Amino acid sequence: TFITMSSELRVDKIIPTGGVPTDGGGGIIQIKHALKTDAFSTSSTSFVDITGLSVTLTPKFSTSKFLVTYHVTVGHNTQTQNTVQLVRQVGGSDTVINPVAYNQGTSLQFFGSSNAGWDRGVMAYQIIDSPGTASAVNYRLRTYIYSGSVVQYVNRCDNSSNNTGTSVLTVMEISASCQN
Repeated sequence: TFITMSSELRVDKIIPTGGVPTDGGGGIIQIKHALKTDAFSTSSTSFVDITGLSVTLTPKFSTSKFLVTYHVTVGHNTQTQNTVQLVRQVGGSDTVINPVAYNQGTSLQFFGSSNAGWDRGVMAYQIIDSPGTASAVNYRLRTYIYSGSVVQYVNRCDNSSNNTGTSVLTVMEISASCQN
């Protein structure tokens, strides 16, 4: 008679018997992302959250670091600078991660272009963040416009209401062996 047994090994981290290697090794403990495929627009001259681009992750350790990346497709109804800002929230308190939200990625130039109103650009950013908590951490993206007469779009251009792009916010918790 044969007895069939199954087993499962679950761990938060594995450290080699020789210790954690310097300047390398390790990996990702957990990963979450938000994929935005619908359109968003604003003429707000104060920062507003971009709906659908928010990720909440509870770290396994209070010493964890997070690799945070975003790629946002943007368009405008006139020439302007792109504005996308990453914010971390822990326990209701906001911390701006990239304080200079403008001039990141491609500045869209519409005047004199044969593609005026059809142009789009991609805003991209990556950082390793250290929130220093074991509590839930929320990362979100927000934007604003310098002048109320300008419209900033996410995932579309000015001349088409069809969604013409995708945007993503990804958060990865990094294992202890990557933390220097």
